[in-house]
Amino acid sequence: MRDLLALLTDETTLNLPTNCVITKAYFDTQGTANTVFHDVEYRNNRIFVCMSNTSGTLWVDLLQLTRPLQIRQIPKVNEGDKTLAFTKDEIIQFVEDVNDRNRIHREAPYIVPGLLILEHLWNHMINHNTTVGVSIRFLSPMLADDCVNIDNRRKMGVLDGLLDDMVLFKARLYDEHKTM
Repeated sequence: MRDLLALLTDETTLNLPTNCVITKAYFDTQGTANTVFHDVEYRNNRIFVCMSNTSGTLWVDLLQLTRPLQIRQIPKVNEGDKTLAFTKDEIIQFVEDVNDRNRIHREAPYIVPGLLILEHLWNHMINHNTTVGVSIRFLSPMLADDCVNIDNRRKMGVLDGLLDDMVLFKARLYDEHKTM
């Protein structure tokens, strides 16, 4: 998956603007033998990208920002059973690995890249025997050292990323029939 993420942020491949945030992403395991860019569409202040390779297919919906983000500066730490947290160093390592130039990931308060969250959910919190895809919708930024609770009790096949009473993201899992 990380090779697709690196293609998305590569300056020589797509050369997307750096003032974008990901609002939605979808990944599944049905890829292609070669790297293929199925669609790159610019519509007003939104950019839609679909690409695939041997690791799978990635669809991303980006919002091009027209003004600076207003972001809280202090992370929330509240450890529980199913939590998700990333340090500043983990964020910097990820953006270096995929060559993400977006400043919001490289400067305080260090916003966690949405694709790092997607990759972590895919690699660590999903049963790959039944799940072939995951979509994620980002509702609010996650900061370095935030301790986000993963809640899947209310709805089968849906993971909510909760910070106190605030929903940061919603992820939906898909089986081979695109249902869960």
